[in-house]
Amino acid sequence: MKRTGAKNIARGISALFVGIAVSASVVLPARADDSLTQHVDSSEQVVREEATIERGHVDLGPKIVDSKPEILARDDSGETPIWRPLDTLVFRVSDSGQLQVPSDPSYAFLHAHEGESYWVIPQTQNPKVVWLGWNTQDPELIKVMGSGATMTLGNLQGPGQAWLFLQDGAFGAPTVLYDSSTSSQSDIWVEANTHVHANWAFSAPGAYALSVRWCFGDKETPQCVADTLRFVVGDETKVEEARALAPSALAASSKEGTHTAKPQAPREQGGNSEYLIYGAICLALGVIAFIIVAHRTKKSQKQIEEAREDVSRDFGAESDV
Repeated sequence: MKRTGAKNIARGISALFVGIAVSASVVLPARADDSLTQHVDSSEQVVREEATIERGHVDLGPKIVDSKPEILARDDSGETPIWRPLDTLVFRVSDSGQLQVPSDPSYAFLHAHEGESYWVIPQTQNPKVVWLGWNTQDPELIKVMGSGATMTLGNLQGPGQAWLFLQDGAFGAPTVLYDSSTSSQSDIWVEANTHVHANWAFSAPGAYALSVRWCFGDKETPQCVADTLRFVVGDETKVEEARALAPSALAASSKEGTHTAKPQAPREQGGNSEYLIYGAICLALGVIAFIIVAHRTKKSQKQIEEAREDVSRDFGAESDV
Protein backbone atom coordinates (compact mmCIF):
# COMPACT_ATOMS: atom_id res chain seq x y z
CA MET A 1 0.00 0.00 0.00
CA LYS A 2 2.83 2.39 0.86
CA ARG A 3 4.56 1.72 -2.46
CA THR A 4 1.33 2.19 -4.42
CA GLY A 5 0.74 5.59 -2.78
CA ALA A 6 4.28 6.70 -3.47
CA LYS A 7 3.99 5.61 -7.11
CA ASN A 8 0.72 7.51 -7.54
CA ILE A 9 2.29 10.67 -6.12
CA ALA A 10 5.30 10.27 -8.42
CA ARG A 11 3.03 9.79 -11.41
CA GLY A 12 0.99 12.85 -10.41
CA ILE A 13 4.15 14.96 -10.13
CA SER A 14 5.39 13.73 -13.52
CA ALA A 15 2.04 14.48 -15.15
CA LEU A 16 2.00 17.98 -13.62
CA PHE A 17 5.47 18.71 -14.97
CA VAL A 18 4.44 17.46 -18.43
CA GLY A 19 1.36 19.70 -18.29
CA ILE A 20 3.49 22.72 -17.37
CA ALA A 21 5.96 21.98 -20.17
CA VAL A 22 3.18 21.67 -22.76
CA SER A 23 1.50 24.91 -21.63
CA ALA A 24 4.79 26.85 -21.70
CA SER A 25 5.69 25.57 -25.17
CA VAL A 26 2.37 26.82 -26.55
CA VAL A 27 2.45 30.31 -25.04
CA LEU A 28 6.08 31.30 -24.81
CA PRO A 29 7.89 30.35 -28.07
CA ALA A 30 7.80 33.94 -29.39
CA ARG A 31 10.17 35.03 -26.62
CA ALA A 32 12.79 32.61 -27.89
CA ASP A 33 12.97 34.44 -31.23
CA ASP A 34 16.15 36.50 -30.94
CA SER A 35 15.35 38.25 -34.24
CA LEU A 36 12.56 40.17 -32.47
CA THR A 37 14.79 41.47 -29.68
CA GLN A 38 15.60 45.14 -30.17
CA HIS A 39 16.14 48.35 -28.25
CA VAL A 40 14.50 51.59 -29.40
CA ASP A 41 16.28 54.75 -28.31
CA SER A 42 14.64 58.14 -27.83
CA SER A 43 17.49 59.81 -29.73
CA GLU A 44 16.65 58.10 -33.05
CA GLN A 45 16.11 60.69 -35.76
CA VAL A 46 13.11 61.34 -38.03
CA VAL A 47 14.09 61.66 -41.70
CA ARG A 48 11.50 63.32 -43.96
CA GLU A 49 12.64 62.43 -47.46
CA GLU A 50 11.14 60.09 -50.06
CA ALA A 51 12.35 56.50 -50.00
CA THR A 52 11.51 53.09 -51.41
CA ILE A 53 12.37 50.16 -49.17
CA GLU A 54 12.89 46.80 -50.86
CA ARG A 55 14.89 44.90 -48.24
CA GLY A 56 15.69 45.01 -44.55
CA HIS A 57 13.83 45.43 -41.28
CA VAL A 58 11.11 48.05 -40.87
CA ASP A 59 8.51 48.52 -38.11
CA LEU A 60 5.29 50.48 -38.38
CA GLY A 61 4.30 52.28 -35.20
CA PRO A 62 3.27 55.45 -33.38
CA LYS A 63 5.99 57.82 -32.21
CA ILE A 64 5.76 61.03 -30.21
CA VAL A 65 7.39 63.85 -32.18
CA ASP A 66 7.38 67.37 -30.69
CA SER A 67 4.78 66.24 -28.13
CA LYS A 68 2.41 64.95 -30.85
CA PRO A 69 1.83 61.38 -32.09
CA GLU A 70 2.66 60.39 -35.66
CA ILE A 71 2.54 57.05 -37.46
CA LEU A 72 6.08 56.45 -38.63
CA ALA A 73 8.12 53.57 -39.93
CA ARG A 74 11.27 52.70 -38.00
CA ASP A 75 13.70 51.88 -40.82
CA ASP A 76 16.35 49.52 -39.49
CA SER A 77 17.60 48.51 -42.94
CA GLY A 78 20.69 50.75 -42.71
CA GLU A 79 23.54 51.10 -40.25
CA THR A 80 21.56 53.40 -37.93
CA PRO A 81 17.79 53.09 -37.26
CA ILE A 82 15.76 56.11 -38.39
CA TRP A 83 12.04 56.90 -38.43
CA ARG A 84 10.30 57.80 -41.71
CA PRO A 85 6.83 59.36 -42.25
CA LEU A 86 4.49 57.07 -44.19
CA ASP A 87 3.70 59.72 -46.79
CA THR A 88 7.35 59.58 -47.89
CA LEU A 89 7.55 55.77 -48.11
CA VAL A 90 6.77 52.99 -50.57
CA PHE A 91 7.40 49.34 -49.72
CA ARG A 92 8.31 47.09 -52.62
CA VAL A 93 7.43 43.39 -52.57
CA SER A 94 9.53 42.01 -55.41
CA ASP A 95 8.95 38.82 -57.37
CA SER A 96 11.50 37.22 -55.04
CA GLY A 97 8.72 37.30 -52.46
CA GLN A 98 6.39 35.05 -54.47
CA LEU A 99 5.30 31.95 -52.56
CA GLN A 100 2.95 29.17 -53.56
CA VAL A 101 -0.20 29.18 -51.43
CA PRO A 102 -0.39 26.01 -49.27
CA SER A 103 -3.12 23.51 -50.11
CA ASP A 104 -3.91 23.10 -46.40
CA PRO A 105 -7.61 23.93 -45.78
CA SER A 106 -6.61 26.34 -42.99
CA TYR A 107 -5.37 28.69 -45.74
CA ALA A 108 -8.70 28.70 -47.57
CA PHE A 109 -9.21 32.34 -46.51
CA LEU A 110 -6.67 33.30 -49.19
CA HIS A 111 -9.10 32.13 -51.93
CA ALA A 112 -6.23 30.77 -54.03
CA HIS A 113 -6.47 28.15 -56.77
CA GLU A 114 -4.25 25.08 -56.59
CA GLY A 115 -0.64 25.93 -57.43
CA GLU A 116 -1.28 29.70 -57.39
CA SER A 117 1.42 31.99 -55.98
CA TYR A 118 0.98 35.20 -53.99
CA TRP A 119 3.45 37.95 -53.10
CA VAL A 120 4.37 37.73 -49.43
CA ILE A 121 6.23 39.75 -46.80
CA PRO A 122 6.86 36.83 -44.43
CA GLN A 123 6.64 36.74 -40.67
CA THR A 124 10.17 35.29 -40.58
CA GLN A 125 12.70 37.46 -42.37
CA ASN A 126 13.48 36.79 -46.02
CA PRO A 127 16.60 38.81 -46.92
CA LYS A 128 15.34 39.22 -50.50
CA VAL A 129 12.27 41.28 -49.52
CA VAL A 130 11.37 43.94 -46.98
CA TRP A 131 10.58 42.62 -43.47
CA LEU A 132 7.67 44.73 -42.22
CA GLY A 133 6.40 44.49 -38.64
CA TRP A 134 5.14 46.91 -36.01
CA ASN A 135 6.24 48.07 -32.58
CA THR A 136 5.08 50.18 -29.62
CA GLN A 137 8.57 50.79 -28.24
CA ASP A 138 9.12 54.52 -28.66
CA PRO A 139 10.20 55.60 -25.13
CA GLU A 140 8.08 58.77 -25.19
CA LEU A 141 5.06 56.83 -26.43
CA ILE A 142 5.35 54.29 -23.60
CA LYS A 143 5.01 57.12 -21.07
CA VAL A 144 1.55 58.13 -22.34
CA MET A 145 0.00 55.13 -24.12
CA GLY A 146 -1.20 53.13 -21.12
CA SER A 147 -1.46 49.34 -21.48
CA GLY A 148 -1.37 49.35 -25.27
CA ALA A 149 -2.80 50.65 -28.53
CA THR A 150 -5.19 49.62 -31.29
CA MET A 151 -3.84 49.39 -34.83
CA THR A 152 -6.64 49.55 -37.38
CA LEU A 153 -6.23 48.45 -41.00
CA GLY A 154 -8.81 49.12 -43.70
CA ASN A 155 -9.81 50.80 -46.97
CA LEU A 156 -7.54 48.88 -49.36
CA GLN A 157 -7.04 50.23 -52.87
CA GLY A 158 -5.31 48.03 -55.44
CA PRO A 159 -5.72 45.38 -58.16
CA GLY A 160 -6.10 42.45 -55.76
CA GLN A 161 -6.76 41.48 -52.17
CA ALA A 162 -4.47 41.73 -49.14
CA TRP A 163 -4.20 39.80 -45.89
CA LEU A 164 -2.29 40.04 -42.63
CA PHE A 165 -2.01 36.82 -40.64
CA LEU A 166 0.08 35.22 -37.92
CA GLN A 167 1.67 31.78 -37.93
CA ASP A 168 2.23 30.17 -34.52
CA GLY A 169 5.37 28.10 -35.07
CA ALA A 170 6.05 25.85 -38.05
CA PHE A 171 2.84 23.81 -37.78
CA GLY A 172 0.34 26.17 -36.17
CA ALA A 173 -2.79 27.21 -38.04
CA PRO A 174 -2.79 30.80 -39.35
CA THR A 175 -4.62 33.49 -37.39
CA VAL A 176 -6.10 36.14 -39.69
CA LEU A 177 -5.71 39.71 -38.46
CA TYR A 178 -6.87 41.52 -41.61
CA ASP A 179 -8.69 40.27 -44.71
CA SER A 180 -9.63 42.84 -47.33
CA SER A 181 -11.90 40.34 -49.09
CA THR A 182 -14.29 40.01 -46.14
CA SER A 183 -13.93 43.16 -44.05
CA SER A 184 -13.25 46.78 -44.83
CA GLN A 185 -11.67 47.36 -41.43
CA SER A 186 -9.97 45.36 -38.66
CA ASP A 187 -8.75 46.40 -35.22
CA ILE A 188 -5.61 44.77 -33.83
CA TRP A 189 -4.73 45.21 -30.17
CA VAL A 190 -1.00 45.75 -29.52
CA GLU A 191 0.36 45.76 -25.97
CA ALA A 192 2.74 48.50 -24.85
CA ASN A 193 6.46 47.96 -25.45
CA THR A 194 6.04 45.11 -27.92
CA HIS A 195 7.60 44.20 -31.26
CA VAL A 196 5.59 42.02 -33.66
CA HIS A 197 5.91 40.51 -37.13
CA ALA A 198 3.29 38.73 -39.23
CA ASN A 199 2.70 37.67 -42.85
CA TRP A 200 1.49 40.25 -45.38
CA ALA A 201 0.09 38.62 -48.54
CA PHE A 202 -1.03 40.20 -51.84
CA SER A 203 -2.97 38.28 -54.48
CA ALA A 204 -1.85 40.22 -57.57
CA PRO A 205 0.96 42.49 -58.76
CA GLY A 206 0.37 46.22 -58.86
CA ALA A 207 0.19 49.30 -56.64
CA TYR A 208 -1.66 49.20 -53.30
CA ALA A 209 -2.63 51.74 -50.67
CA LEU A 210 -3.84 50.61 -47.25
CA SER A 211 -5.28 52.99 -44.65
CA VAL A 212 -3.93 52.60 -41.12
CA ARG A 213 -4.83 54.21 -37.80
CA TRP A 214 -3.35 53.95 -34.30
CA CYS A 215 -5.30 54.87 -31.16
CA PHE A 216 -4.08 54.79 -27.59
CA GLY A 217 -4.63 56.34 -24.17
CA ASP A 218 -7.96 56.91 -22.42
CA LYS A 219 -10.83 54.83 -23.86
CA GLU A 220 -13.27 57.73 -23.73
CA THR A 221 -10.94 60.27 -25.34
CA PRO A 222 -8.19 58.30 -27.10
CA GLN A 223 -5.38 59.89 -29.07
CA CYS A 224 -5.70 58.74 -32.67
CA VAL A 225 -3.59 59.33 -35.75
CA ALA A 226 -4.23 58.02 -39.28
CA ASP A 227 -2.13 57.61 -42.42
CA THR A 228 -1.60 55.37 -45.46
CA LEU A 229 0.72 52.46 -46.22
CA ARG A 230 1.80 52.17 -49.86
CA PHE A 231 3.11 49.03 -51.57
CA VAL A 232 4.35 48.19 -55.05
CA VAL A 233 3.96 44.47 -55.65
CA GLY A 234 5.99 42.78 -58.38
CA ASP A 235 9.15 43.83 -60.16
CA GLU A 236 7.34 45.60 -63.01
CA THR A 237 5.17 47.90 -60.89
CA LYS A 238 6.35 51.50 -60.80
CA VAL A 239 6.75 53.37 -57.50
CA GLU A 240 4.94 56.40 -58.96
CA GLU A 241 1.77 54.31 -59.26
CA ALA A 242 1.67 53.78 -55.50
CA ARG A 243 2.43 57.41 -54.70
CA ALA A 244 -0.50 58.48 -56.88
CA LEU A 245 -3.02 56.43 -54.87
CA ALA A 246 -5.13 58.29 -52.31
CA PRO A 247 -7.57 55.94 -50.54
CA SER A 248 -10.33 57.21 -48.29
CA ALA A 249 -9.01 57.85 -44.80
CA LEU A 250 -10.13 55.92 -41.75
CA ALA A 251 -12.39 57.63 -39.23
CA ALA A 252 -10.52 60.02 -36.98
CA SER A 253 -11.98 58.37 -33.85
CA SER A 254 -11.77 54.69 -32.98
CA LYS A 255 -15.43 54.88 -31.82
CA GLU A 256 -16.51 55.46 -35.41
CA GLY A 257 -14.73 52.39 -36.71
CA THR A 258 -15.73 48.75 -36.85
CA HIS A 259 -14.23 46.78 -34.00
CA THR A 260 -13.10 43.22 -34.60
CA ALA A 261 -11.52 41.44 -31.66
CA LYS A 262 -8.21 39.88 -32.57
CA PRO A 263 -5.79 37.76 -30.54
CA GLN A 264 -2.55 39.28 -29.37
CA ALA A 265 0.31 38.66 -31.76
CA PRO A 266 3.51 36.89 -30.83
CA ARG A 267 5.74 39.50 -29.24
CA GLU A 268 9.21 40.23 -27.99
CA GLN A 269 8.27 41.62 -24.59
CA GLY A 270 5.44 43.13 -22.55
CA GLY A 271 2.05 41.80 -21.45
CA ASN A 272 0.69 40.32 -18.26
CA SER A 273 -0.06 36.84 -19.62
CA GLU A 274 3.54 35.74 -19.19
CA TYR A 275 3.53 36.74 -15.52
CA LEU A 276 0.36 34.70 -15.03
CA ILE A 277 2.10 31.71 -16.59
CA TYR A 278 5.16 32.11 -14.40
CA GLY A 279 2.92 32.50 -11.36
CA ALA A 280 1.04 29.33 -12.27
CA ILE A 281 4.32 27.44 -12.64
CA CYS A 282 5.54 28.70 -9.26
CA LEU A 283 2.22 27.74 -7.68
CA ALA A 284 2.41 24.28 -9.22
CA LEU A 285 5.97 23.81 -7.96
CA GLY A 286 4.84 24.94 -4.50
CA VAL A 287 2.04 22.36 -4.56
CA ILE A 288 4.52 19.67 -5.56
CA ALA A 289 6.87 20.66 -2.74
CA PHE A 290 3.97 20.63 -0.28
CA ILE A 291 2.92 17.13 -1.40
CA ILE A 292 6.46 15.81 -1.04
CA VAL A 293 6.99 17.41 2.37
CA ALA A 294 3.56 16.28 3.59
CA HIS A 295 4.22 12.75 2.41
CA ARG A 296 7.61 12.67 4.08
CA THR A 297 6.23 14.26 7.28
CA LYS A 298 3.41 11.74 7.41
CA LYS A 299 5.86 8.94 6.88
CA SER A 300 8.19 10.32 9.58
CA GLN A 301 5.34 10.68 12.07
CA LYS A 302 4.25 7.14 11.40
CA GLN A 303 7.80 5.91 11.93
CA ILE A 304 7.98 7.79 15.25
CA GLU A 305 4.70 6.26 16.40
CA GLU A 306 5.91 2.81 15.44
CA ALA A 307 9.18 3.40 17.33
CA ARG A 308 7.24 4.54 20.39
CA GLU A 309 5.12 1.38 20.28
CA ASP A 310 8.25 -0.75 20.01
CA VAL A 311 9.78 1.03 23.00
CA SER A 312 6.58 0.58 25.00
CA ARG A 313 6.42 -3.09 24.18
CA ASP A 314 10.09 -3.58 25.07
CA PHE A 315 9.74 -1.58 28.27
CA GLY A 316 6.66 -3.58 29.21
CA ALA A 317 8.45 -6.86 28.55
CA GLU A 318 11.38 -5.79 30.75
CA SER A 319 8.99 -4.79 33.57
CA ASP A 320 7.31 -8.22 33.47
CA VAL A 321 10.67 -9.80 34.00
